[in-house]
Amino acid sequence: MRVCIDLDGVICQLRKENQTYEELSPVKGAVEKIKKLKDEGHYIIIYTARNMKTQNANVGKVVKNIGLVTLEWLDRHSIFYDEIYFGKPWADIYIDDNAFRFEKWETIDDDGKNLPLSSEKRIRGDE
Repeated sequence: MRVCIDLDGVICQLRKENQTYEELSPVKGAVEKIKKLKDEGHYIIIYTARNMKTQNANVGKVVKNIGLVTLEWLDRHSIFYDEIYFGKPWADIYIDDNAFRFEKWETIDDDGKNLPLSSEKRIRGDE
């Protein structure tokens, strides 16, 4: 299964005023759960809207400004992934037919077999 995971607030803590991205800690359970999902054969995609607002949605500027810092943070905290996407549009709310509201990693099964999918995705299969 391809699992797309938001970075800030899901994998790493949300940045506070006067705090750098390098100083952030992983969200409790994130490192272990993502490793287990990867070990079970799931394809892990990380996406982020980091700096999209401050860089006026210019993905090139975002990557130049925060790309290396983000990749180094993921490596330093042993976050395993297959792809990373910078440039998630910055928004106040996201409406998605395949999203689920993240609250804590403990609610996600270790093997990923019971990840919440929309009923439409379950019917269509692996599309």
